[in-house]
Amino acid sequence: MTNENTEQVKTYSYKEINIAMDSMRVMFDIVRLVDAEECREVSVSAEGVLCFGKECYAVWNADHRCANCTSFQACHTHSKKTRVEYFNGKTFQIQSVPIILTLKDESPYCCNLELISFSDDAVEAAYHEEKTKWETSGYLSTHDTLTGILNWDGFCKGARNLISNNPEKKHLVISADVDNFRLVNTLFGNSKGNEVLIGIAKILEEMSGSTGVAGRCGGVNFALCIDEKDDLEKWLSELSSKVAELIYSPSFTLTMHFGIFDVENQNLPISIMYDRSYMALESIKTDESVFYAYFTDELLEKAVHEQKIINEFKSNLKSGQFIIYLQPQVTKEGVIEGAECLVRWCLPSGDILPPMEFIEILEQVGLIGSLDEYVWDLAAYQLSKWKGTEFDNLYLSVNVSPKDFYYLDIAEIFPSLCKKYDISPSKLHIEITETAIADEMSGNMATMEKLQANGFTVEIDDFGKGSSSLGLLKDLKADVLKIDMRFIQRCSDDDRSNVILESVIDMAKKLHMEVISEGIETKDQLNNLSELGCDVFQGFYFSKPIPVAAFEQYAKKKS
Repeated sequence: MTNENTEQVKTYSYKEINIAMDSMRVMFDIVRLVDAEECREVSVSAEGVLCFGKECYAVWNADHRCANCTSFQACHTHSKKTRVEYFNGKTFQIQSVPIILTLKDESPYCCNLELISFSDDAVEAAYHEEKTKWETSGYLSTHDTLTGILNWDGFCKGARNLISNNPEKKHLVISADVDNFRLVNTLFGNSKGNEVLIGIAKILEEMSGSTGVAGRCGGVNFALCIDEKDDLEKWLSELSSKVAELIYSPSFTLTMHFGIFDVENQNLPISIMYDRSYMALESIKTDESVFYAYFTDELLEKAVHEQKIINEFKSNLKSGQFIIYLQPQVTKEGVIEGAECLVRWCLPSGDILPPMEFIEILEQVGLIGSLDEYVWDLAAYQLSKWKGTEFDNLYLSVNVSPKDFYYLDIAEIFPSLCKKYDISPSKLHIEITETAIADEMSGNMATMEKLQANGFTVEIDDFGKGSSSLGLLKDLKADVLKIDMRFIQRCSDDDRSNVILESVIDMAKKLHMEVISEGIETKDQLNNLSELGCDVFQGFYFSKPIPVAAFEQYAKKKS
């Protein structure tokens, strides 16, 4: 098998694929779509409906999956694969091209375009047939070597057969995940961990019965395909109870979460059914109050929306759709000292998306660093535009994500920006969350010290939000402490909060740190925090985050 290159995933819409395949049929004996997970041919109607056909290896009258299946390899490596197969006296030249097919509901479906040419070469074909037969005919290609139940390939094939052979029945595809399983290995050892996985597999297989299919997808992820049940909650609860009995410990309990996909369209690929069940599972994974959830159209819309954000991020960044809003930072006398830069996504329609719509998504896929660098550049550019104007004395503060410490050379980037735009480092404040520092104390504190040595003001953001705040104060040598807004919102009517706030502000002052309180919404909060010794204030009481031009107008009125 050969690998042509690493970026050969083709993209087609359901409207384009059949036209493309027809044009290829003049060059190849067989042109077809294959679902490599299910080992089945797939066709797409003009209306965008998927239809699963016979097993893909039936084309050469085989009764088992091909050794080192080209389409399986292509699908998982995202690259074109070629291979020669020998069956029934014929030599098959196979090219497998991974494609992403956009379905009618805009969800992506990964499959393979197989281009096959064949010729007669009986002697060589017979030799290779005998050589490879043992590699694929048995247990290993469809079963998990640790637990003995079906592996992912076996589950996909078994679930497809179950659904296709019983079209009159309603089925459920269920994803199952063991919570905090790494603690099992840590507390009880790897051998016990393996024993538990084997036990879970046995329970799932027994509970599924002869009319269901159970498989292990990898790690601690399992899959089930079962008939619809009248009391599914009771059935899942019984299953969870049996799993919990695998470990007897006062300090740890085995718990599971389940995601459920109700199979209404039997022609959907098993991989998509499972993915949708897993979407449901992920929506409750951190919620201890529930242990199962059904897939809904809202979850799909959310997933499609998130994927669209990811797919379009780089082009939208280049086209300037991300802009900065500024929220003033003001003294108790009402003098504007500077502002915090907050990113907004300005859509072509003119609508503005707030950070909560996209920041977490970009963090999850490792794109947050690109956005942060872009925002830092915008801030430095704005400071350069203010040079020699009435705003020349203002600073701008920018946020640094915890992940930026891992993927970016922060100590190098900020000095380079100041050089690029010929601005003073003292005008560009750098906000770092206490969580980011606590994650990698020694390395991140060294980065902070380099920035301070170059003249930057370093602020500790969201103080009070983390669990190690007072411990950090002992070691931090930051210039500014920003107290978390949720901590402040309680202080107007909570005497205990006042005592803590006063102590934190007093400690910060003795450590030569300026204190900024963010989240100020009322005059009472402003007066209270001012009496406690806070220096600078930020919040809706003064102004919400606003575009740069609006901020400049606001600053003129206050001057």
